[in-house]
Amino acid sequence: VLLTARLDKALKKLNPWLSDDSATKAVRSLTGVQAATLIEASEKVHTLLTYGLSVEQDGPDGKKGRTLRYFDFENPPDNEFIVTRQYTVKGAKQHIRPDVVVLVNGIPLAIIECKSPTLGEGWKQEAIDQFSRYQELDDKYREVGAPRLFEPVQVLVATCGQAAVYGTVTTPHRFYAEWKTPHPMAKDELSKILGREANPQDVALAGLLNPANLLDLVRNFVVFERDSATGKTIRKLCRYQQFIAVNKAIERAAAAKKPTDRGGVVWHTQGSGKSLTMLWLALKLRRDALHKNPTLVIVTDRKDLDEQISKTFRNCGFPNPDQADSVRDLRDLLSGSTGKTVLTTVQKFQELASAGSG
Repeated sequence: VLLTARLDKALKKLNPWLSDDSATKAVRSLTGVQAATLIEASEKVHTLLTYGLSVEQDGPDGKKGRTLRYFDFENPPDNEFIVTRQYTVKGAKQHIRPDVVVLVNGIPLAIIECKSPTLGEGWKQEAIDQFSRYQELDDKYREVGAPRLFEPVQVLVATCGQAAVYGTVTTPHRFYAEWKTPHPMAKDELSKILGREANPQDVALAGLLNPANLLDLVRNFVVFERDSATGKTIRKLCRYQQFIAVNKAIERAAAAKKPTDRGGVVWHTQGSGKSLTMLWLALKLRRDALHKNPTLVIVTDRKDLDEQISKTFRNCGFPNPDQADSVRDLRDLLSGSTGKTVLTTVQKFQELASAGSG
């Protein structure tokens, strides 16, 4: 399902030290994923795409381990972006032909299904049903799709010329939603580029598939959450409000001249995903050049919220989150630590500060 020649070329451009053998291994790591389910394969491929692949390569000083990159996340224009239509993929019994596929460095990252607006509200159901068939998400679709195509895919968009909704791999019908901003572009600016009033489809495509936004979504706004009761893995992609909140918080922290200027308020309604917003902010802070191996301290104002956020972080595989059980425990966690994420309540944090250790 990859454009392997283009991927090989991109790998050697992004990793000039790469040998032919290592480049072949990098391609095979994506094409030969061993997994029992699509969601398992999706998670493995996402880890490769975001963290890279460790390879050993001969050099002047003997064999040395290095991490290769599939994308240049910091400089989006240094990647190759291709949009193609009727991208034919062979399934077990028949071909599938998604309407539009977006490939970055030869890797399919987004698929768009286009339906007629004359279907009324039916366009949405028809497009999402097609995504379900392509992914073989139900027994009735067994062997009539091509799930392999969706292992590297990150964003699914259903459109009708005027409106659009989006989801990700294995997203149930009810969770497809609108993306209502072309952030960081203003809607007026988008309309000026188009030469007409931007409609909801224009806004969704500009917001989701702007090259910088797409790579940001792939790297920083995807999680695989384990349901502790059922053991089932759920893939989640952010909403546009979470995307904007996290990026504005990062921008403010980076631009602030004084620590007191770094603060701000993000308003959430109940059940709107504040734990995931905090998770994505923490993930991006850990990766951002603004901080080098920081210790992140997440302070909540209630014990139940502390438990909720701690559970979300652990269920989503966030690296080494530590929950402070007492003031002494908090002191020990913060003492000389780097690269940790510490969760606590405001009471413990205040008590620690008043003891002269904050």
